[in-house]
This record gives sequence, C-alpha cells and structure tokens, in this order.
Amino acid sequence: MAPKPLTMNPNYLAMVRGTRELHQLLAAGKDDAPEADALRDATDGPWEALSEIERSRVRNLSEDLYALVEPPSAAQPMNPQAQAKLGEAFEAKQRGEWDRALDLLRRWRAYIDPALVSYLRGSIWLEAGDPATAALFYDHACKLQPDNENYLAMFLDALNRADRTAARKRAEEILQEYSNYSPVVVARAADITLMSALSASETQALRTFELLEPILKSTLTKFEQQELSNIDRSYFVLTLALLGFGYQFRGNSQAALEYYSRGLQLEPYNDALLVDRGTLLYGTSTRAVTDLEMAIRVGSRLVWPYVFLAHHNLANGQFEECRKLCEQALSMNGSAAVMSEVSEWMAIAQAELGFPADLVRATFDNAIRLDPSNERAKRNLAAFEAANKPISVKIWETRTAGALRTSGLAERRFAMAA
Repeated sequence: MAPKPLTMNPNYLAMVRGTRELHQLLAAGKDDAPEADALRDATDGPWEALSEIERSRVRNLSEDLYALVEPPSAAQPMNPQAQAKLGEAFEAKQRGEWDRALDLLRRWRAYIDPALVSYLRGSIWLEAGDPATAALFYDHACKLQPDNENYLAMFLDALNRADRTAARKRAEEILQEYSNYSPVVVARAADITLMSALSASETQALRTFELLEPILKSTLTKFEQQELSNIDRSYFVLTLALLGFGYQFRGNSQAALEYYSRGLQLEPYNDALLVDRGTLLYGTSTRAVTDLEMAIRVGSRLVWPYVFLAHHNLANGQFEECRKLCEQALSMNGSAAVMSEVSEWMAIAQAELGFPADLVRATFDNAIRLDPSNERAKRNLAAFEAANKPISVKIWETRTAGALRTSGLAERRFAMAA
C-alpha cells in the first residue's frame, strides 16, 4: 500500500506557506521589510490553531529552510553509523513516516553532500503531498549541482504541480536553449509545455507540437545514442509518448501507433501507453482489447480501459462482464458525460441479466442525472419501459466502436490538460 500524504488543514497550509515566503524574503535580504512583518502578523492566528505535531513540523521546516541561504560546507567522511541512519531515513520515507525521515536527515546531514540533502528533502516533501515546499529544496539542489540533470527534472516536476505558470515559464526558457540541456530535462520541459498548451486550447496545442516536434526528435536521437539508466529510460519513454500523442492529436494515427509501440517495447506494462494505444486502435484491431485488458491487469487507475472494455463486452453480449466493468468505472474519476454513458450501459446490462425493473430504472435515472443532455439514455429507458419480456438486445441504442473511439480520444485529451 502506498504511503499516505500528510493531512493538511487550512491553518497548517497557511502556516507552511507563510514560512516559505518568509524564508524567501530572508534570502532576498528583506527579513526586516514591512512585507515580512505583515507575513508574521498574518500567521499568528493559524499558529495558535495548530496541533503540537504541526507546530513541530513547521519549526523543523523553518530550520531546514535556513540551509538554503547558508554557504554549503563539504560533507564529513561517511562512517558506518551515519550510513545506517541514512538507510533508516530511506526506510522511513518508504513507510510514509515523513517527520522521522526529515529528522534523520536533519541530524545526520553533516555526513551527506549538501546537494543530496536538499534533493532528499525535496523528494520527501513531494511524496508527503507538498510540491511547493519540495520545489524549494529541489531548486537548491540544482543550484549546488547545476549539471545534475535529475535534480533539474525533479524540480520541474515539483514546480509544475505547485505553480503551473512558473513551471511553464521555466520550461520555455529551457526549450529555447534545448541543445544545452540533457535529454531528460528537455523531455520534462516539453511535457510541461505541451500539456500547458493543451489546457489553453486545441489550436494552441497543435501549434505548440509543431514547435516541439523537431526538439522531441532531437531528444530522441540523444537518448538512442547513450546508455540508458532507469531514469533515462523513463524519460525516453516519455519522449516517445509525447511524439505519439502529438501525432495522434494531429490525426496521423499510424505515426502515433509507431511511437506508442516503441514505448511499449521499452516498458511493456506502462499502463498509460497501453491505454493510449488501445484507445487509438479500438474498433479497428483486436490488439486494442489486449492492450486495455493488460492495462487493467497492471492496476491502471485510468478510467478509460474500463470504459472501452465495458462497451466491448456490451457489444458482444457479455453482459455480466460489462456490468462489473461499469461498476469499476463508476468508482473512478471521469467527466459527467462519460459517467452517464457508463451508467447507461450498466442499466442495459442489468436489464439483459434480468435484474429487477426498479433497479434498472434507477440506473437509467442515474445516467440521466449525471448528464441531463444524454438523450440516448432517455430513449433507452423508454424502450425498456415499452419492451416485452424477455428483453431483446435489439431494442437498445448504443454508439459504434468508432464513435466511442473518437469521443474517447477527445475526452482523454481534455483529462490530460486538466
């Protein structure tokens, strides 16, 4: 089970935000400025509302942030005890014991390279659910070791989660001089830029991909010319996925398929790529069903494999399997339109399986409630009410595989931009 992020109430969030902003003013030499005094006054109320554990966490964060403005000193020689404590910090992080992990780093940081200390603090805060704090420590690690590509890539990731506008600006600066950066960093910058454009408009996304296409291909070549570490491999796959997505968006399905397939050769169980290729091929190749089923087997939390396979089973008369997939899809995140259609399919499956009429009606009603514009669900409910028993599959109105593929691709683009 994945460790749980920290619970962050409004007072705690206000206190942490104020602490970060105060230390940024300190770094700028403005700790005695009026805005610093205003921040201190604004955090008096939230501080009084914190638990003792939260107060301790804020105090410790403040102490750690001072390291961002201190001149770095060389690490002392590692000894067995310090090595063991560093191992304990890693184990605490894996268990989600965030405060303990940070405390161990604080106590033994004299034996660890300062850049690595900041990187580790950033990774703990990121997994604990605070990307804004993580970004400060990642940024510090980058400044101490500007040639470390992994530090910069992680900084971009954390910054994008915390402040998309700032992340987009930094990504665009990198892409303007992409030849000076490692392919890992360029891939992350391209990802941030393309997804940001997609959130603006489809037209902007198409224009952005035209600019990114040669950069991504150049990045791909650099990956192909080097020996790949595990991190390099993941960003190589990201580059392939971005090219696949861009070509799919442009309408070049064959090129998109080739890039998705190359990515899956490197990571056969990458659920996002399986869903991308499965969605692209749905209704045209049996490979689509294989990809979507594999995505579910590897534990995908994307709603799309459940949606497409529910439709596939409905179309092929596998009503119990369709019903189960619909139930799973309805427990996940999806737009109102998608959830409405899934609920409609579940009602059809229930009717075909002989479920009580009141339950079938309730499921149809849920579909209409989720999306009042779903006229097809209304017609199918009317057909159910008028049908002779037993129910015949011929009475139902459903979309074709091609129509679902088209709308599914559009919905997936919208979800990626969110």
